[in-house]
Amino acid sequence: MIYGMWFNSSGGGGGGATSVGDLLQKTGQTTSYRTGDDGDIQAGRKVDFTTLKDNNPFGNTNRFTDELGGSTYANDIVIDWSTYDGSEVLGYYRVWVLGSTTNWDGTIDACLAHSVGTFTSGWRCPNARELANIIDYSQSIALNYAPFNISIGYQATSSTTRASNTNQAFVLSLSGSNLSGGNKTNLGQRTLPVRNFTVTGTTLT
Repeated sequence: MIYGMWFNSSGGGGGGATSVGDLLQKTGQTTSYRTGDDGDIQAGRKVDFTTLKDNNPFGNTNRFTDELGGSTYANDIVIDWSTYDGSEVLGYYRVWVLGSTTNWDGTIDACLAHSVGTFTSGWRCPNARELANIIDYSQSIALNYAPFNISIGYQATSSTTRASNTNQAFVLSLSGSNLSGGNKTNLGQRTLPVRNFTVTGTTLT
């Protein structure tokens, strides 16, 4: 099977056998405040924030599923099929993880040591773009939607350092739905670990 053709049918791709990418996801904002704004145009992949334009490997158009293709989330793993490239897909652990020291280094260490069920390795602290990808701008708190359902306005730490101030890393403010700089030495840092899953048919490893 031609890679590009499989990519096109995944829900993450599109554009035929020569496709090397796709439009960005919609922001989720559907309320319009004037002609030409995001809520009016709703630029991005067709359908909506949580619905793929094509089927995922489990045969449905759900952007988010658990690792079995359903919505049980028994292991609190959320697979984001908008990131599927035909062989790998990004998954999030939807429960906050805090490091032993709860600063930036401790949070990264906690993510690297994270283990869930049979997925005992490969977890890491998300980078800034991986956090930004799941912001739903229709929500007053960025991740207050299923299946994340985080209704408290914490900050989520990323592994990405700010080039203009290397003592800071980018953090996602859930109540502000924005990324800004946070000192790496600040205590109380937390995040949602991520992992790349290999997809073989409907089996994720």
